[in-house]
Amino acid sequence: MRKYKPVELPLKGVPRQFQQQHATCPNCQDRHAGVIGRLGLRLVFRCEQCRVRFHRPTVSVQLL
Repeated sequence: MRKYKPVELPLKGVPRQFQQQHATCPNCQDRHAGVIGRLGLRLVFRCEQCRVRFHRPTVSVQLL
């Protein structure tokens, strides 16, 4: 049983040109993690294998 309830991220919609973006999962190194939303200007990804939610490092965010 979990001690704490998982945190729900207040995600917003993603513009169409970024919906097909993929990133490498930092946990399992899967390269097919897809965009599920954005948190501010950061794209948030979710890995389908290990179900981790993550965002890219801030260096690539500056390109947006």
